[in-house]
This record gives sequence, C-alpha cells and structure tokens, in this order.
Amino acid sequence: MKRNKFYILSLSALLTIGLIACEEKKQQTDNEADTFQEKNAKNFSKQVSLPNKREVKLVGDATNASANWMAFTTAKNEIERINNFTLQEVVNNSNNLFRSIQELQDSIPKQFQEIPIKARLNVLLTKAHLLEAEANKQRPTAGKIDTLSFELYNEFENLKIQLNEVFLKSVDDLDFELDERIRKQDSLAQLQKESTTN
Repeated sequence: MKRNKFYILSLSALLTIGLIACEEKKQQTDNEADTFQEKNAKNFSKQVSLPNKREVKLVGDATNASANWMAFTTAKNEIERINNFTLQEVVNNSNNLFRSIQELQDSIPKQFQEIPIKARLNVLLTKAHLLEAEANKQRPTAGKIDTLSFELYNEFENLKIQLNEVFLKSVDDLDFELDERIRKQDSLAQLQKESTTN
C-alpha cells in the first residue's frame, strides 16, 4: 500500500512538472511568434528602396509607337507605382505586376518584334515571376522583396532603352547624312568662291 501511494505521488509530481514545463514552452513559442510577426510587420512597412534609380525617357517615335500598346501602358503604370509602395504593398500587388508583364510579352506590336526587346521582356517576366513566388511564400523575406522590386524596376527601364534603340538611326544612316551635309557645304563653298571671283 505504501508503495502504491509512493508511485501515485511520484507520478502526480512528474505529471505536474511536465504540465508546468509544457506551459512555459508554449508561452515562449507564442512570444517568439509574436516577436517574429511584429518584426515582420515593421520590415514590410518600409518603403521600397530604389537606390541609384534611373528613369529612361522614350524618344518621340518610341512614345508614339507605344501609345497604342495598352499592355505597355498598364505595365508602365504598375512598375512606376513601385516607387511609392511599401514592401507589403509590393507583396499585395505582385500578382498584378506578374500578369501585366505577361500580357506585355504576349502582345508585342509588329514594330517591336525584335530579338533584343523579346530578350528584355523574358528577363522582365522572370523577375516578375521571382517576385510573385517570393511574395506567395508562407514567410516572405522583406530583403528579397525589396531586392526583387528594385531589379524589376531596373529591368523595365532597360526595356525602355531597347524600345528607343528601335528608332535610333544606324551608323550607315548617320554616315550618309554626314556625307550629304559635307557635300552641301562643299557646294555652298564652291558657289561662294565663284561668286566672289565674278
């Protein structure tokens, strides 16, 4: 009988110690989760960092040609909004960014059907996909969201450079124009020389 009381008393003491230890561990885990969520909320409330932000302006012909490209206008508006977003807003809009870039790639106008432009669009779509994938993770990382947002912004600016290059004159065209100007100047110089001798 004394043995049974000893076992019951020992068992209840162990059970009590186990329950107290589990409760402390649960409280510690809850506090760690709260700390992670608070820290995460603070990190995601920061503005997107766009260091060394450059803005490429489209030349007149590129602006006119892209004016009717609705997917370009939509993507441009989405990308430009990144400049004013917090990281949480980027996470919330990552799907819209990806879909607008995908639509951009699927609707390239005939005059922009150039290999460099298609390559830029592939890079842009890859960056948008990476951003969307990071944003859809169970625990996205604020640093990666910030980096991918900056890279997406930069790649769109690189696309605008490629769009401008479609309308830049080739070296041969520039040489021809230079030769024409020189020929005209020589003609004018010859006429002046003849008029002064007469």
